[in-house]
Amino acid sequence: MKNVLIVDDNLGFLYWLGETLAGARYQPWPALSTPEAVAIVRNKTLAQLDLLVVNPSLPGARRLIARLRSGLPDLKVMAVDPVNDRQVHGVDAWRARPESGTKSVRQEWLREIDRVVANRKEASHLKSLNHKRPHHKRAA
Repeated sequence: MKNVLIVDDNLGFLYWLGETLAGARYQPWPALSTPEAVAIVRNKTLAQLDLLVVNPSLPGARRLIARLRSGLPDLKVMAVDPVNDRQVHGVDAWRARPESGTKSVRQEWLREIDRVVANRKEASHLKSLNHKRPHHKRAA
């Protein structure tokens, strides 16, 4: 099961995405604020986190992204884009908040989350392969 930290001050969206993820193969960690997200991460093992879904317009959101990425460089970040601010450093994917919670919208979100999390796994796998590769010195 993959763990997703969801940080947004919109309770309806937080509940909707949490339910969507819980119905699939994800464990949602919902937080209504960045301080609440920090508290959740403190109580969990950071290495267990697979994806951060965050509203970048929340106070402290950019610091949260930087802080989590410093401890977990392969962490993928998906921004919920209520203000269309695509200048946030460290974001791998953007999604607008859904206007409806239909089954097709849920499936769209899950496909995008699967894609983003799969890219994390591939990056981690490549990094581990590169780390295991023996280094050969060239003859001078």
